[in-house]
Amino acid sequence: MTLSLRAVVGALVVEAAVFAAMAVVVADVRTHTRVEREHGVNARGFRGELTVHKVKTERRVAIVGGTAAYGYTVGWKESLGPVLESRLRQGWRTKHRAGIFPTVVNLAELGAGAASYSTTLRDYADLAADVVCIYDGYAPTAGDVHHGRDESMVFRRIRYLPILGEVVSGSAPWSTAPAGIDPFLDDTRGGGDPSCEHGSSAYCGAMAGVVQSVLSKGTPVVVVAPPYVSARHRQQQESLSGVLRARYAGDPRFSYVAIGSSADLHDPAMSADGVNLNTAGYEAVADRLVDVMFDAIHLQ
Repeated sequence: MTLSLRAVVGALVVEAAVFAAMAVVVADVRTHTRVEREHGVNARGFRGELTVHKVKTERRVAIVGGTAAYGYTVGWKESLGPVLESRLRQGWRTKHRAGIFPTVVNLAELGAGAASYSTTLRDYADLAADVVCIYDGYAPTAGDVHHGRDESMVFRRIRYLPILGEVVSGSAPWSTAPAGIDPFLDDTRGGGDPSCEHGSSAYCGAMAGVVQSVLSKGTPVVVVAPPYVSARHRQQQESLSGVLRARYAGDPRFSYVAIGSSADLHDPAMSADGVNLNTAGYEAVADRLVDVMFDAIHLQ
């Protein structure tokens, strides 16, 4: 084999590798386009159709949270982000303002806990959220994320999340049921005082840290306690409410909302398993939140 022939073969091998890589990228992008309309995530790693650039009249709400905010049991259009966004665009509402275009991006990740919320906001700082909604869930503070986006080297480097391999193998995070509630919040398994002063001190510290980080940037923040999953969960959330209100009640950019009985997890019309909301449940949550979100948006 002559030197020139070797060079030609080498060039062909490189070209074949490039075309193969391009084919994989194209297939990955197409997979994102399909799954983001169902239960999966878009190319940036969050739920819903890909949204990056803002228009001048847009007011963007970013939701951070875990499984409860993600909406594991419902399709994208029935999940919290689109349902809340549709209400924010209803011109007949008293607090709606003409000329303002509200949008909602849901950055929640299946299994994520409070300790990850600040990292999520840093990862997506380029989305330039005008309001942050912390919709907490029932996971441990450190979370229990299966194949999380930060595990991807590609995502960490360029903020693109490859998913083709996981989808083909059936190991994508949304392909299997996420972990249930934190045993600490379970009335039959949890022990000790679940208040911020005792068993939930790390959790409450993490939540307060996220709030402080958002407010330090001048961004309004709405903290949402999801429907109570147990008596211990209610105790924890009421304790957190007390801590946050004591620190931030004087700041008009801070709001706290407890969904409470507005979406009862024990009501089969709202939840089939007593943990995850269904379509009607997220509609009830959006109805509870819409006016508070209007107030936060109008601060911008």
